[in-house]
Amino acid sequence: MTDLNEHLIKLIKLHGPIPVSSYMTEALTNPKYGYYVNQNPFGKSGDFITAPEVSQMFGELIGLWFADLWLKMDRPLKVHLIELGPGKGTLMADIIRVLDVLPEFLGVIDLHFVEASPQLIEVQKEKFHDFPGNKSWHETVKSALTAANADDEVTFIIANEFFDALPIRQFQKGDLGWHERMITVNEKDDGLTFMLSPFPVQDVKLPENLKAADLHSIIEISPMAEYLTAMIAEHFKDHSGAALFIDYGYNDYRTGETLQAIEKHKYANIFEKPGYADISAHVNFRKLLDIAGHLGVKTLGPTTQNEFLSAMGIEERVRILTQTATPEQKQDILGALVRLVAKDEMGTLFKVIGIISDEKLDAAGF
Repeated sequence: MTDLNEHLIKLIKLHGPIPVSSYMTEALTNPKYGYYVNQNPFGKSGDFITAPEVSQMFGELIGLWFADLWLKMDRPLKVHLIELGPGKGTLMADIIRVLDVLPEFLGVIDLHFVEASPQLIEVQKEKFHDFPGNKSWHETVKSALTAANADDEVTFIIANEFFDALPIRQFQKGDLGWHERMITVNEKDDGLTFMLSPFPVQDVKLPENLKAADLHSIIEISPMAEYLTAMIAEHFKDHSGAALFIDYGYNDYRTGETLQAIEKHKYANIFEKPGYADISAHVNFRKLLDIAGHLGVKTLGPTTQNEFLSAMGIEERVRILTQTATPEQKQDILGALVRLVAKDEMGTLFKVIGIISDEKLDAAGF
């Protein structure tokens, strides 16, 4: 049993069962025992590998996506480039490096990082120590957007594998309606387990097309993901800019449980080692696009990671990189390409969506 297990058992015994969203928040960001506070989850020695860790090509193509928009916006004189959940800073480092080909753009960028992990903040500060522009770190998305609030300045936002870690709520259909799935202490008094709220929920609006779902069906919603999407869309109603969200998820309103724990690159029981395993859920991109569209900003996608990277020219980038590569390097580059775009790897599970302030502005990749 982990320290966080003991903490949660005491908490539940004192205050009663907690929703899935509270469990995820505690497991990931508890200030003393949380996963992102105490662990370094990225890379081969961590619990999972993100696309930027697979290959530099991923970040380079995203950097070119923003560079293309900057040119189409007539080269604004100040750009706030915000990354949500930057991890070890690999993605941003690749973006910055590729922008050496467009020094005018690189020279007007201020960097902003939204990060919850004290350990990772130190890693990021070391990595971007020599970046000549302004750099700032923020605990919240709201803080970063507030710092990018000048009327004549542009905001670019990148969020790769950020939304999947935001807390979700789960609802299960019973005879009397939809009950919230809660977490309580098990019968042996030595761990945690699921239970349903005794009464159906009355204050949560669920999708119309799912009201006739089968008995025992599960629905997941992420209030935080919806709130942050709305906040970003509202920002783009008043300020020029664009956001790119990349994550694993789906593009419809549907039932099904996607909550999962990953430890050392393998699936784990979500209750076994809270604080030591990454906990996430698939993202409902359709909901995020509907929110942004309803608020009046232009939306892009969803498209698959395969389609986006292909449209951005990843095959041409592979051709260029392999021209001067050693046989071993060539094998690594081709292996990374497969990992990023293959249907049985990241290619179709991962989706890409965009939000842009200007309805008339066309963006590459979609």
